[in-house]
Amino acid sequence: MASQVTLNRMLIRGICMDSLSKKLEPKENTIPPILVYAQSLASIAPLGSASAYLTYALSYSISSTVIAGILGSLIYFLWVVIGYRYSKVIASTGGTYEFARVGGGELTGRIAGWLYWISYMIYLPSATTYLASVVLPSEFSLTPITIALIEVLIPIILTLFLLAGIKPPLFYALATSSIEVILILILGIKVLSVTGLSIEPLALKVPISDFFQGALGVGFTLAGGGASFFLGYEAIGKGKTVGKSYLIAYWIAAIAVLFAAYFEIAAAGYSNVGITNLLNITNYPGFYIAKKFMGNTFSLVFFIFTANSLIGSVLAAYVALSRLSYSLIRKDMLKSIFIVAVPFTLVNLIASLTGQYLNVYSITTEISLVTLYASHVIVSGVFPSFINKISRLQAWDVLLAIAAVILMGYGVYSYVVPYSYPSSLIGLASLVSGILLGVISFTKRR
Repeated sequence: MASQVTLNRMLIRGICMDSLSKKLEPKENTIPPILVYAQSLASIAPLGSASAYLTYALSYSISSTVIAGILGSLIYFLWVVIGYRYSKVIASTGGTYEFARVGGGELTGRIAGWLYWISYMIYLPSATTYLASVVLPSEFSLTPITIALIEVLIPIILTLFLLAGIKPPLFYALATSSIEVILILILGIKVLSVTGLSIEPLALKVPISDFFQGALGVGFTLAGGGASFFLGYEAIGKGKTVGKSYLIAYWIAAIAVLFAAYFEIAAAGYSNVGITNLLNITNYPGFYIAKKFMGNTFSLVFFIFTANSLIGSVLAAYVALSRLSYSLIRKDMLKSIFIVAVPFTLVNLIASLTGQYLNVYSITTEISLVTLYASHVIVSGVFPSFINKISRLQAWDVLLAIAAVILMGYGVYSYVVPYSYPSSLIGLASLVSGILLGVISFTKRR
């Protein structure tokens, strides 16, 4: 009798799992364009970029960050153009894996795909560890136990969110990322109504080397919009929708970040000294300025949505990664989600048990960036081959690919050279891991 009850329970559980698996399967032409756009914008994290990530660029190009940002936006746009042209033609769940596969063959695609998989996989614990251990404690008094609990709960909650289907995370991304852009506009208008306008931010007041470092900082701050590439199969309008959404989201985020750079410089008095003093006071100039110019209530809302910006970015990456796993590993979305959930939760659990949050954040961030740039190098490198297969190859296409390879190659180079232990070793190991996974999966597929 007991064995019969157990058998019935197993059958019911199996039926439920099959039902959930079918519900989660990617369905062709089902995601509206506005949600594809939301996926791109949320993955760039406009408020997180404006409030926190912009700090890196400001520390180098200081009061010249606006013109550095304009240059950085245009530099990174080289990759955006490549991604746009790929995504218009190749509409799939595989995204960059399919881009590289069509351009350079299955092995090349697998290597690029696995490098991208590692990048997105490691980004999840990187961003959430930073949120739980650095961002939230900067505003709220949290005990070590509370931080550890938040660290572990985030991946569990996000996984449950993803198990609800593709549309709930995308609607969430649409609502919150739109509010983020609105908050940037409100704060900027308020600051400029007090400080007035000036052409000072358009003047070069730093050494050229620092100026270019700031430009690259802004450029890479705008990375991430390609998370929509993995919705090509499901998007209504397929590739045209993805490509258009990617471009629109990129320029909305770029304008928002440039506007934020302008009003943050304005709030600091339009001077290098003012920006330096601001950065000595806070690592979150956007939040600090919100409190100074708009008061405690607005600054709290600003802070909450800055933190949420990280969550939105992680959720967008999670959605993309589940589809990349679906393409690379097995055609089962439920299993693909759990393939991501297990290492995501495990890394966060290790951080919470050891208390080594900053070390975990530093290591995971480096791995994520090195593998991201490496995958982009491959996708950019085979771009001329892709164009040659679909149309007539022109000199512009080759020059675009070369420029993008140099730009992304610099990202890899900066983390590996000059050699330093353990940073360079971590970077090299992550690159080798991605290549090995690509070769192994290619061999098994054959």
